[in-house]
Amino acid sequence: MNKIILIIILTFAMAGCIIQTRPAGPSYRSGQAWKLSRAVVLLEEGNSSAAAQILSRIANEPFEPGITDEALFRLSLLHLGSVRESSDMTLTLKELKQLASKYPRSSWTPMSLRITGLLTSMDDTLRNNIKLKKVNLSLSQDNSRLKESNLSFAKENTELRKNMEKLKNLELELGKSSRH
Repeated sequence: MNKIILIIILTFAMAGCIIQTRPAGPSYRSGQAWKLSRAVVLLEEGNSSAAAQILSRIANEPFEPGITDEALFRLSLLHLGSVRESSDMTLTLKELKQLASKYPRSSWTPMSLRITGLLTSMDDTLRNNIKLKKVNLSLSQDNSRLKESNLSFAKENTELRKNMEKLKNLELELGKSSRH
């Protein structure tokens, strides 16, 4: 019984090793190349979601020079096209940086570095723009409060002038009545 269990465990272990090892040979490369060309065709047809799925699979499979790196670059550009939130930008930057770090000799790396620099600069500019809008809103609110205060002070000033004029008139009348 123990021998059977041991044989089953060894069989599963060896099968796991076989599954986890990288497929080798020209057939694997041609399969990856076919997947990449299929993704490009889908992109040209406007089916970006199907293309993204294929590109994502290629990018997550073992490295095949000229294929995996191109798939990762194209995938990052697809994600860049759908940037609506900061998290989308973060994903694009992550993929472009991954391309540069994992595949420094790739022909796609120089472009990914340029795009990374531009996106980082754009992201900083957007963040600064958001901060400036908040400061502008705060200053506008402060300005409104100051205008209200100024209006209030102007009313008080007018009231004080009226009261001073009344006091002046009262004093003149008191001065006239005390002389008579």
